Amino acid sequence: MLHYQIKGQGPALFLLHGFLEDGQIWDAIVGKLSHQYRCIQIDFPGYGKNRLHEFPDRLEPLAVALEELRQQLCLDDFSIVGHSMGVYIGLAWLDFARVKPKVFVCVNGNVYPDSPERLVERKRSVSLVSRHKEAYVKMAIRGLFAAQQIQGYTGEIEQLTARALGSPKSAIIRSIEAMSLREDHQKTLSAYKGRKHIIAGTKDPLFPLSLSQLMAQQTQANLHPYTGSHMGWLEAPELILSVLGSERIPSASN
Repeated sequence: MLHYQIKGQGPALFLLHGFLEDGQIWDAIVGKLSHQYRCIQIDFPGYGKNRLHEFPDRLEPLAVALEELRQQLCLDDFSIVGHSMGVYIGLAWLDFARVKPKVFVCVNGNVYPDSPERLVERKRSVSLVSRHKEAYVKMAIRGLFAAQQIQGYTGEIEQLTARALGSPKSAIIRSIEAMSLREDHQKTLSAYKGRKHIIAGTKDPLFPLSLSQLMAQQTQANLHPYTGSHMGWLEAPELILSVLGSERIPSASN
């Protein structure tokens, strides 16, 4: 179900991409982390190099697949970084993982289920994808950036859009539907005893900073705001690197 590639040596670091993205979004960060971490970039079904597999009806099967991969690779020393949808999947994994990660980093994500208003938007998105996939993808990716920042990321938006358009329509629709069915994971993150970080954009059009502040307070996580929108891996890579660098855990093999 999962496609993955591994680069580097050290404690394992699972990198989980968001909606309309793929594992490639982490390339620049992996280039700087691979001397400290064994970086595992995941492509979820329907995305990146994993387009032939069908995205599931819910997010939990992806969490199960990640736990199976961890066991297959015999990894007990690992951490998780997720972006947006990747945060939701990571939280589902965290909920039942037999071995807990050392560090959990949420990049532009939250622990809460969709609001009623957001559920209405999800249904509209499914309808639009069904009728006009290309128009939806272009609109959705631009919508991840604050209006005043779009011009500064024109090239990146074009690349993201081109790759997202390669995903099957069914994968996009099922991703939207699965996200709408996700559970409330506030208790999951609150009960987690490892180190937890929230990286949030002050101009995120999807999640206001106040939501991330509430989440940090309720889950006792460290909040790291940056001036930007919903694409922390692109807009604030040095912040992510700083957080992970400060959390460097020596590997027994080093």
